[in-house]
Amino acid sequence: MHQRDRFGEDGIGPSWFRQGVPRWRERVRGPWLAALALLLVLPFLAGLLPIVRFVRERIDITLEPDEILVTGRYVYRNPWPFPVTQGLTVPLPVDADHPMPTELTVTRLIPTPVVLPVRTLLGQVIAEVPFGPNEEILVGVRYRQHAPTREGRYLLTTTRPWRRPLEDAMYTLRVEGVGLVGSNYALERIAPGSWAFERTQFMPPADWRFAWEVPDPSRTE
Repeated sequence: MHQRDRFGEDGIGPSWFRQGVPRWRERVRGPWLAALALLLVLPFLAGLLPIVRFVRERIDITLEPDEILVTGRYVYRNPWPFPVTQGLTVPLPVDADHPMPTELTVTRLIPTPVVLPVRTLLGQVIAEVPFGPNEEILVGVRYRQHAPTREGRYLLTTTRPWRRPLEDAMYTLRVEGVGLVGSNYALERIAPGSWAFERTQFMPPADWRFAWEVPDPSRTE
């Protein structure tokens, strides 16, 4: 009798110990389940894995003497019959010659205009966008970037992680007080001081690179 009171009827420990095991397990299980759920959701919120589909984009770039002004419009479609939240990575080309852009804004334009907050996650600028069932959303991005070398780059290859080509895409380049020197994508002149190229079923093979120059006012034609 004394032995059973001390170690319990099954002989593996006192009754207070055995009663405490389930409570201890529950206290440990809760945080572990929360951490597991976060690990499962994090790649989607960080934009590393797609839930929705990236279907169209239009990029308008203005070249100024020492700066680039970028305006992007991106169409995303939720193919699922239930609501989801997708983390969207803002494509910002930052290197030694191109500092972090300024005046960055991310806006949901359609269906209801609203400014989307951005945050830095895993070294990327992320905006989280909620989608309704089967909803298509238009997102606008605008930023200005200093470019003292008068060479610029727009990140097109960020389309690859979406695993599907863009249904259609249009890219325009406009100059203000500068002259266009070159582009690694062939451009068509669409107006004085404006060029463009278009693609359908487009999976970009390379980022878009371009260069410009400031005319010398002392040079005569």
